[in-house]
Amino acid sequence: MRLAAFIAALILLTGCSPRLSPLYRDYEVQAGTHADTEETVDDHAAAMERIRAGLLEAGWDIGESVTPNVVAAESRKFREWGVYSIEVELEVAPVGGNYVRLFVHPYRIYFTGAKRKIPYLRGSLARSVLKDLHAAFEEQGLEHIGTAQTRDRAALRGK
Repeated sequence: MRLAAFIAALILLTGCSPRLSPLYRDYEVQAGTHADTEETVDDHAAAMERIRAGLLEAGWDIGESVTPNVVAAESRKFREWGVYSIEVELEVAPVGGNYVRLFVHPYRIYFTGAKRKIPYLRGSLARSVLKDLHAAFEEQGLEHIGTAQTRDRAALRGK
């Protein structure tokens, strides 16, 4: 009897849990031409230009990156709560020539000035941050392929 109650409580609680997702998204670089020119895009510099153009098109300002192989975006405020606000920074890097990885860095900025990294993306924050980026990157020939979790689920379903 206790086991049945435990299983019922577990099922109920898992159905009520928030949807969390990793702090990155992957994009596949589509072969072909850049959206603005007729030149073939095969090299690293062209991929970096596609990334910059996609970020600018989605309304993100380009910031200074720590390393030359990453394009960084300035932080933007997405939520304003009484005790803290949520700001997000982006970094985008080509991976292996065929893929691009978008890293999302969300932070809670408390009214005291303290800054704490959020270790996950809630579904609502992910939608707010990524809604314009997916379309802008598609325009630049970067097809959204999700996270490793979504690709694994699709492979298990046979898609």
